[in-house]
Amino acid sequence: MNTFFLSSFNSPIGLVHFVHHDNVLYALDFEEFDARLLKSLNRYLANDFELSVSEDSAIHALLESYFLGDINALDRIKTHALGTNFQQQVWQALRTIPVGKTASYQQIAHQINNKDGQRAVGMANGKNPIPLVIPCHRVINSNGKLGGYSGALWRKEWLLKHEGANIPLPLGEG
Repeated sequence: MNTFFLSSFNSPIGLVHFVHHDNVLYALDFEEFDARLLKSLNRYLANDFELSVSEDSAIHALLESYFLGDINALDRIKTHALGTNFQQQVWQALRTIPVGKTASYQQIAHQINNKDGQRAVGMANGKNPIPLVIPCHRVINSNGKLGGYSGALWRKEWLLKHEGANIPLPLGEG
């Protein structure tokens, strides 16, 4: 039986819960989505794991650095996202989007050699078990609009601003 650790981090955009083992991040979600976090773990790991609480880890320090302004700190977090081969390709492509930049679903589809796969990319994006660190918040619609975000659209906007990305103003501003 494997032991994984459940930790919490109080960020400017809400309490974050994450699951890790040996400083590798397996799952992360915002507090109001805890059920989704545990469902993801159960689905992929079955019941062959034990979950213990951990107060501190190297991941804590990197999350703190990110929110304090070291916007490249997330790149230093090792991840092990559990998903299909296609989802893995999408999530690896997401990690190549530079901090402060955005990419469209279509651009990601082209990057993984699936030129008509923007809808499938969107589905994989929505199933990302490690939002924030696998930066699905950097994916926008082809028309430049923010689109959805599994952690709430206001968080996506906050994260993109924090990272220095040029994002469109909401309607009626500017």
